[in-house]
Amino acid sequence: MRRRYHLKNKKRFAALLMLLTLVIMFSGLVVNAGAAAQGEPPHKTILVEAGDTLWDIASRYAENSDPRAYIFELKQLNGIATDNIFIGQQLMLP
Repeated sequence: MRRRYHLKNKKRFAALLMLLTLVIMFSGLVVNAGAAAQGEPPHKTILVEAGDTLWDIASRYAENSDPRAYIFELKQLNGIATDNIFIGQQLMLP
């Protein structure tokens, strides 16, 4: 009959488990950060110039789609409630 192994130093074992847990968590964070950094920037941004309107911007960047739908997406993306934009304002394009 074999003798069972008895843990002699419980504090050392707990410290080892904590260290292994931290190493696994840290490596997961590093892998996630690397995966997120490889993607493209999600949206192109423009700076509103004097005389720009939402309609002008939509006509310029909509690429063969309805400017009204593009304006709706533009306003939702940038959190704009009204049709007013201001000189120097940065807008993310859908």
